[in-house]
Amino acid sequence: MVSSLLSLAYPDTYKHAYTIAQFFIGLVFLLSGISEFKAHRKSMAIMNFSVSLLTFFVFIFTLVVRKG
Repeated sequence: MVSSLLSLAYPDTYKHAYTIAQFFIGLVFLLSGISEFKAHRKSMAIMNFSVSLLTFFVFIFTLVVRKG
């Protein structure tokens, strides 16, 4: 989440590093949510899925909107 918020706050600083980090952090939260869901901890799974969704949204936003 911090990486996503930093990339929105400072779009010109370390553009590519934040973009790559966002993708992998989103992937980690997605996989963590799946494992939590399998372990029947649904509240943690929902939280991990929501953070993953936010991270992927910011990742796509930075790729599409800030192309310049």
